[in-house]
Amino acid sequence: MAMQILTSPAAVALQIEVVGADLDGQQYMERTQTLTITRDGATILLANKLAPESELIIRNVLTNEEAPVRVVGHIREEASGHVYGVALMDPSVDLWGVVLSPSKSRNPTIIECSRCHVVKSVPLTEIEMMILESKRAVTRRCECTNSSTIWKLTTRDVSVEPRRISLREMPGPESALPLAQERRKDKRTAVNSAACIRHGGQEKVAVCEDMSRGGFRFKSREKYAIGTRIEAAVPYVHATINIFVPGQIVYHQELSATSHRHGVRYSKKPGKSEQNR
Repeated sequence: MAMQILTSPAAVALQIEVVGADLDGQQYMERTQTLTITRDGATILLANKLAPESELIIRNVLTNEEAPVRVVGHIREEASGHVYGVALMDPSVDLWGVVLSPSKSRNPTIIECSRCHVVKSVPLTEIEMMILESKRAVTRRCECTNSSTIWKLTTRDVSVEPRRISLREMPGPESALPLAQERRKDKRTAVNSAACIRHGGQEKVAVCEDMSRGGFRFKSREKYAIGTRIEAAVPYVHATINIFVPGQIVYHQELSATSHRHGVRYSKKPGKSEQNR
């Protein structure tokens, strides 16, 4: 008997296992299910809260196939958890084991970067369209900061070129070095490890995204103003000796109401700070 071909997106509940890190940088493994599947991703229900651009590993319990995915964004809240849209990092992987019809051709969507206000006409994926329709905004990479920003629907004309902005142009009374200069001073290495930020007598666990000799970038639930002086342990391991190094927040980007990306410049070279008990 021929396998049934489903129209994408399809409301299919597949049992899956999800492995990743939450907003506090804590590793977790959760068994859950898909709500809808597409040729390039899915919507899934999770008890844990995640940040946009987080990377997860999803395993199809039935087929034992697994693949890395990227969190595109939060769609809605339900009584049993949070619904997220995720995209396969390699769309050619047959993670779902379901035959889906080719995606319908869509007209490009006109969206505007909320940071530099460049306007682009882009073909959004099915998952991105679900998030845009639900939240009226979607997270995508923009050249203005060389990182992810929030994009919204607009009626403005498409821009020719994005305008690269500096930290001095961002809202807030604090000033800082231009982002491009701050980022490219030292070669950065992409990481995905826990970090601990100490400020105001409190310690908060965050997720470190990349680091260099001069500083690092992290995501956290907490918002730190540009210019804030902190101490940080990177990497951070709970219940062990960690070295805290003084630094200063030189960049802030709001990813969502509960997720913030920050850039830190070390105040002095790592290794000369006190050890945390």
